[in-house]
Amino acid sequence: MMDKWINNNTVAKVLALVVSILLWVMVHLDGGAASIRTTSVSSAMGTNVIDNVQVQAYGFDEDKYVLKSLDPTRVSIQVRGQQSDLTSYFSSESYKVKVDLSQVTQAGTMTLPLIPELPASVQYVSMSPSTVKVTIEEKTSNAFVPEIVTQGEPATGNQAGDPVITDGTDKVSVTLPQSRLEDVQKVQGVVNIEGATDTVSKTVSLIVYAKDGSVIKNAVVSPATVKVEVPIGTSVKTLPLNLSYTGELPNSLILANTEASVNEVTVYGSEKSLAALGDSITATVDLGSIKEAGTTNLTVKLDIPEGADRIAPSTVQVKITAESFSQKDVTNIPVIFKGASDNYTNVITDPANQQVTLNVKGTPEALEALKPADIEVSANISGRKPGTYKIPVQVILPDTIALSDPANTPTVTVTISEKTENTTPKDPADTDNSGTGTTDGTGSGSGTDSGTGTGTGGTTPDTSNPGTTTPSEETPTTPEGTTPEQNPESNGSAGVENGGTTTIPPDNSSNNTNSNSTTSEAATSTKAVFPSTYR
Repeated sequence: MMDKWINNNTVAKVLALVVSILLWVMVHLDGGAASIRTTSVSSAMGTNVIDNVQVQAYGFDEDKYVLKSLDPTRVSIQVRGQQSDLTSYFSSESYKVKVDLSQVTQAGTMTLPLIPELPASVQYVSMSPSTVKVTIEEKTSNAFVPEIVTQGEPATGNQAGDPVITDGTDKVSVTLPQSRLEDVQKVQGVVNIEGATDTVSKTVSLIVYAKDGSVIKNAVVSPATVKVEVPIGTSVKTLPLNLSYTGELPNSLILANTEASVNEVTVYGSEKSLAALGDSITATVDLGSIKEAGTTNLTVKLDIPEGADRIAPSTVQVKITAESFSQKDVTNIPVIFKGASDNYTNVITDPANQQVTLNVKGTPEALEALKPADIEVSANISGRKPGTYKIPVQVILPDTIALSDPANTPTVTVTISEKTENTTPKDPADTDNSGTGTTDGTGSGSGTDSGTGTGTGGTTPDTSNPGTTTPSEETPTTPEGTTPEQNPESNGSAGVENGGTTTIPPDNSSNNTNSNSTTSEAATSTKAVFPSTYR
């Protein structure tokens, strides 16, 4: 019976199908068990400790402060999560620990909490330590004069002059923590002139050096570079630089300060041409280009001296500072004589105290410091013969000071007389061939050579005594007997002006012997001197 079933084809197919189904069920049941075990393992939670996580600072003003130290710089973090995640984020680079310095408002040492930053699938448990000691130092800036040095030698037969900064930079600012700033020795730039045959022009980077000679790498230099020229030539001569002025400032301004980028220039040429040079080189500054108060930077071109080949630098930067001025009366300024003869006695009879008052203008600071002794007031009596003269004074003022009204310069009355044998000065009324009179028409006079007489009225001399005259301010006569209109001196301009000193000498061409007269002299033009200030 069994043999028939087995041999029956249909039964065999059914049995095969059943076995196949059983095998399929067994295989899938085993696969499902394996999957459940894997899920069970992967979902298991655990903890891990991450060591050497670096502490990072953020949020502080790097322009104002510098982070001097953190203690500690690395910490350990304990975290919790699924084993698979802990395995994935096992490296310390996956974790961050920060300290917030955004609330720091002053330098010093402080203890602040640490803030962990973890991967999203990992939970924070603890941190050791959880705080950090932070030391903040404030940055400070100091000004330094940059030094420029050369490296190498010029071509054979050539000489190198001193390096010159041509862009007007006289000082640079170095910013560092105060403790490091005190260690700065110099700020230096280097120019290579190896084999040069002509002027070397370069932009040079500036480097900050410590007192031990090392480079301070974190120093902030402003400006970080300067433009430099190194003169190269066969024969050179270095001369000081002076400034002169053309044009005028607006009436509301006064020159407060002048500063040139260099104080010396180098001239190249033959030995003969260099020997013929003067004692200095002059740069002319146009004050007319200044339109408002403040500091204006001007580029001034230097002319090559006659016979020279070239000059270095060829231009200089000049800082002109102009300010609104104030005015002040300076009293009791003594008057001195210029051009006095040893053969005469000279006396200022008006004003009686031989002092004048000037109204001057300048910056408030300059006027506050101004004293009468700082001003030179003089009367030029060069070439004058005995007599009485009304002379406008010459005025030389200090830096940054000028006359408020240059056309209204004070005058002084000077009496010049011959010295007696005992050299005792005579009273002006006793001068030889002199007389005294009043403008109301009466007067008297005496002369040692011509007797005595009386004068009656204004400018009319007393004909009864040729040695007696009565001077008058309205129509004075000159020592030569001419009227002011005939005297070239009377056409001068008075006061202080920009442009230098111009002295108009007296006319001594006449031999007229009338030695007692009063003259109105042209004023001497003198500018307020504004010397240059160099770095």
